[in-house]
Amino acid sequence: MKRKTLESFFKKVERGSSSRGPSQEQATEQEPLMPTEMPTQEPQQPCQPRNGSVTYERDPGKRLQIDEYPPNQRDEVRRFYISEGPFQPYMDNYPYGEGANRHRRFHHKWFKMFPWLEFSPTTERGYCFPCFLFSTKPRGKCGSDTFTVKGFQNWKKVNDGKECAFLKHMGHDTNSAHNFAVRHYDNLKNTLGHIENVIAKRNEKEVVDARLRLKTSIDAVRWLTFQACSLRGHDESPESINQGNFLQMVKILASYNKGVKEVVLENAPRNAKYTSATVQKEILNTFSRKVQKAIREEIGDSKFCILVDESRDISKKEQMAIVVRFVDKDGFIRERFLDLVHVKDTAALTLKNSICTVLLDNNLSVQDIRGQGYDGASNMRGEWNGLQALILRECPYAYYVHCMAHRLQLALVAASREVADVHNFIQEAIFAINVVSSSSKRNDELLDAQAEEIAREIDLGELDTGRGANQLGTLQRPVDTRWSSHYKSIRSLARMFGATISVLQSLAKDRSLSYHARGDASGSIKKLCSFDFVFVMHLMKAIMQITDVLCRALQEKALDILNALHLISMTKELLQKLRDDGWEPLLEEVNSFCHKHRIELPDMSRRYVDFINSRNKHDNTTIEHHYRFDIFTTAIDQQLQELNDRFSEQSMDLLTFAAVLDPRDCKSFSIEKICTLVGRFYPADFTDQEKAQLECQLPYYQLDVCNHPDLQKSSSLADLIHQLVVTNKFTFYPMVDRLLRLIVTLPVSTATTERAFSAMNLIKTGLRSRMGDDYLRDYMIVYIEKEIAMKFTSDEIIDLYDLLGRRRAKLKLIES
Repeated sequence: MKRKTLESFFKKVERGSSSRGPSQEQATEQEPLMPTEMPTQEPQQPCQPRNGSVTYERDPGKRLQIDEYPPNQRDEVRRFYISEGPFQPYMDNYPYGEGANRHRRFHHKWFKMFPWLEFSPTTERGYCFPCFLFSTKPRGKCGSDTFTVKGFQNWKKVNDGKECAFLKHMGHDTNSAHNFAVRHYDNLKNTLGHIENVIAKRNEKEVVDARLRLKTSIDAVRWLTFQACSLRGHDESPESINQGNFLQMVKILASYNKGVKEVVLENAPRNAKYTSATVQKEILNTFSRKVQKAIREEIGDSKFCILVDESRDISKKEQMAIVVRFVDKDGFIRERFLDLVHVKDTAALTLKNSICTVLLDNNLSVQDIRGQGYDGASNMRGEWNGLQALILRECPYAYYVHCMAHRLQLALVAASREVADVHNFIQEAIFAINVVSSSSKRNDELLDAQAEEIAREIDLGELDTGRGANQLGTLQRPVDTRWSSHYKSIRSLARMFGATISVLQSLAKDRSLSYHARGDASGSIKKLCSFDFVFVMHLMKAIMQITDVLCRALQEKALDILNALHLISMTKELLQKLRDDGWEPLLEEVNSFCHKHRIELPDMSRRYVDFINSRNKHDNTTIEHHYRFDIFTTAIDQQLQELNDRFSEQSMDLLTFAAVLDPRDCKSFSIEKICTLVGRFYPADFTDQEKAQLECQLPYYQLDVCNHPDLQKSSSLADLIHQLVVTNKFTFYPMVDRLLRLIVTLPVSTATTERAFSAMNLIKTGLRSRMGDDYLRDYMIVYIEKEIAMKFTSDEIIDLYDLLGRRRAKLKLIES
């Protein structure tokens, strides 16, 4: 019998042949995951990133084609883009086409008519999302790659009846290239259609166990992230006593639930434990994606402003925080932390490109920016080449507002340096605080002296007792760049003045110390126990008690810019009142303090001798005149001058016009100014018809605000917008509501970005200095926006986690 060979069963196919037999056709039709990858006429080498990771670009005009990725990464790329959805940026005015299409342009309503459609702001062309993912057409042939590579721009062919280019692209045949790509798109999006899931239905228990195992890991990551705890440990081996927070948390969860204990850790399959560092990062990344998507949904069609600041982390990397400020559908002002970007340098162009990339990745348009808030650094506020100028070139309605909290701090610091007596007081106070707080022993002595003083005053009945009262504290150093630090430092020194003097006296008498240390203590006692020091301390305490209220208010997220200007105006009035009427009460308070601490009082009626100016100058200036006019009045005047220079309402015409909408002042309401405001500052947000509609609504709106009981209670524009939503009045005045939302969107301060960097210092510490940029970014998004992240269920995270990559264990439950 003749021995059969392999060729007797299979027909030999020539190498390079593209023909397929019937069996091959059938196998291809049954494969649900991906179509046959057709080679192009000029095969290109796949784009392999240097670090081996996959890079993504949302803009269809800039992203790589699927066949440019390595074959083993294409499904991962497809899953990512499917999870993000088609790129459909909403723009107020899409650019006109070229040539014969110069009078036609793209319309956003086409997104609803054709959900597969995408638009690239870069190339100004349309693309097909499913065809990009699963196209089998060879590139290079005429028309074969119009909706995938080149992009479509022949807009006059869209609304052309049966000849509509979009309808022709879809095709009438179910086997058209577009419908073929849509089927594969749906199959990959709904993994229930895969043959492997049909097989997995036979053993549903494995799926349930895998989901429970992953849910345990998700709960552990969620809790640790919300508490800013590290996930991994230094030694996670089975023999380690402490395997790290994550594994220890999984053990605790298992100890409280028998069902969990049976499927996690040593009872889990070796290839699906869901405890590796990679899985932990993937879970965190899934959370951050969900948070960013939720923020984008919160923004909706609203205009927004950007708050940007940069700071170094513990590993000396420059990190840029991006926060978006907007008004949500309920009428509340929201400031959401959107992203953290590692920038190589702080040049304005680098920052601008990074910001545009982040906005593009989150399907936000630069054209929708209506405000910019920065800290006032030169690379930010530069009039010609600063970041605000570059953004203004992209969007001329992105008005720049210098952070008011920074401006206030600059005003306080500048005012304290301009008056010599105040400057000397601050330097002497810093020196004394450093002497007393230079060691743990001296700090303990300060606490003991403070406890003795409190006990003595309680016995004398000078202090009231109660829960939380009379707590011990420490002296705080003033820092020019730290908000409210000067006020806290002066207040703590005044409160612990007696204890501070007691410690300094002890140090001056301690013979075990060096002459230098004893000299410092003696010098500090002489400075602190002088009338000059005590007078300026109480004066600055009175001034900063007023400005500190403003400083704290400017850090509130819900503060609108008109309310901020109102608070600044009230602060100026209170300082002026202190100047006019505060001398006698202040002098009485200073005298009482000096009497309590046995400090010698000067004779206010004696002639004042100025040791700096010429001694031969004879005048009738008294000591009281010197303290009242040379120090008291000058210090307050300097403070008022700095506030006037740095917070001038006349410097922004926009705010001057917007002030007529303030609900607290109905008399200033002016229809003419409001219409001027719209036409001058927001022409892109109102058509001519809407401007006419606004002018008709304003008289009715004016009567409603002044007479409606709920609207009358509004203390700010932000409150007014919320009340319009609550009372459903925004439906009667849609144009007014839109204008109010645009105004309150303007930024007040960058306090939210500063808080983000405070969170970064909690997360990336000296022990965790090797955190990668992506890991740090995901961690901060989830930690800062935990209000959003805590709303996600574990099942939602599992479903997205399963979609973003190929998983060895099946995680999709099969519905019967």
